[in-house]
Amino acid sequence: MYDFVILVHYLLSSIFFIVALIMITWAIIGWAQGKQYKPAFKRLSFFFTLFLYLELLTGIFLYIYLKYEIHTSGMSLEQAVRQSNIKFWVIEHVSLMLFALLLSQIGMLFIKQITSDRKKFRAATFYFGISFIVVLISGIMALFR
Repeated sequence: MYDFVILVHYLLSSIFFIVALIMITWAIIGWAQGKQYKPAFKRLSFFFTLFLYLELLTGIFLYIYLKYEIHTSGMSLEQAVRQSNIKFWVIEHVSLMLFALLLSQIGMLFIKQITSDRKKFRAATFYFGISFIVVLISGIMALFR
């Protein structure tokens, strides 16, 4: 079961990266060229955030599984946190990903309130771009664990 969930988590991450690259490219182009903010971009921002939520759900399962593995190994939480690999997955990765999700959700809320198309694209570039950078940082950190 764990292997299946980790595979789903990786697949969702891959799809998220594709959606994020497309969306951020569209946001930068829309902001730079003053394009009209169309419903297609709104749907793309929805999918950006949706994939982060799906990642959160699969990540929660993986977190619970890891916590169970730590508990059954006889290791205390203090001992587990001292190991850099476990500390990364339990604390750092979770924190970074929750921050990225929060940024994208706040971005969606702010974009709904903005009336100017150019300002919508600017807000999308900022919120979704920073969110994507946080996800990238977390992913790069995971490669070195």
